[in-house]
Amino acid sequence: MDIIGLHEKITLTKAGIVDLETKTDTGAYNSAIDCSFAEESIDEKGVKILRYILLNENHPLYTGKVRRTKTYKKKVVRSSNGIETPRYQVQLKLKLKGEEYKTRFNLSDRSKMRYAVLLGRKFIAKRFLVDVSLHRKLKKVDV
Repeated sequence: MDIIGLHEKITLTKAGIVDLETKTDTGAYNSAIDCSFAEESIDEKGVKILRYILLNENHPLYTGKVRRTKTYKKKVVRSSNGIETPRYQVQLKLKLKGEEYKTRFNLSDRSKMRYAVLLGRKFIAKRFLVDVSLHRKLKKVDV
């Protein structure tokens, strides 16, 4: 099993976003990513889709590219202070230290947060151990 630190860099392969700094958050169940725009609509074939833009315009890796998916969920997410908020959830491919993974991300406005991405327990579980004293240092250990 690999050990990850408190902060890691990932690549969102299909989005073309490289070296995106993340925060490992064992307190969060799902992973979350900054999203500046998300809207449900109907495409030209009459299929319900979600259009969204990853990151916000002040982020150095912001592309402004509108992404589209028909495979998404709408979830109610409860924050640490107990407030429930509806959020869209999409599946993205990410690359971490040379390995590629698929995981679900809640889309939320994280523009005022230090890290645009949180890696939650659902992604971390059965893949990684977390050593909060490490920063961007993936190590291999025998368990």
